[in-house]
Amino acid sequence: MQIDMRRFDPSLNMNRFYSVELTKDLFEQHGVHRQWGRFGTWGRHRHDWYATKTEAESALTDLIKQKLARGYLIKLPVSKGQGV
Repeated sequence: MQIDMRRFDPSLNMNRFYSVELTKDLFEQHGVHRQWGRFGTWGRHRHDWYATKTEAESALTDLIKQKLARGYLIKLPVSKGQGV
């Protein structure tokens, strides 16, 4: 599950993205991968590992809440056949 968010404010010259997703490796460890930066760049990324899936889901939820509080909006996925 990947959540993409965006914060756009021309008056502040701000055009940022933030993406988070739950991951699992070959050894059944659960983690949260996040990538952020300015649109038009690769940005930065970070991967945090947790002991359980529940902890990873909780961390993902907390990150989303923090970004929403800072003015980011969730970018809805485009369905097939509804645009480019």
